[in-house]
Amino acid sequence: MPDDIRWLIGAMITVSTFVGGIVFATFNNIKTRINAMDERLSGKIEAGDDVLHDRLNRIRDEYVRRSDLDGHIHRLESSIKDLEEHRETSKETTRRLDAIIASLAKNNA
Repeated sequence: MPDDIRWLIGAMITVSTFVGGIVFATFNNIKTRINAMDERLSGKIEAGDDVLHDRLNRIRDEYVRRSDLDGHIHRLESSIKDLEEHRETSKETTRRLDAIIASLAKNNA
């Protein structure tokens, strides 16, 4: 092989190695930046998730379950019905006492 061809092959190998190194370094740098950004964004996402979970936990702790609320409402309704029955009973008792007092007043007069 002539020296010119050897020199050309050596120069091509050198240039291709140099370009390959630059391409490898560039992609490695891009990959490092992407990983750093991914970690930063995942940290922000986790912080947002923590805020959301705190909010959901607070809502769960501060508010009443629907079944408990329904139970309380049914108890209140039954208490109101009992009060209405008591009111009717007291009206009847008052009417009877008024009749007794009126009959006693007629007998004494």
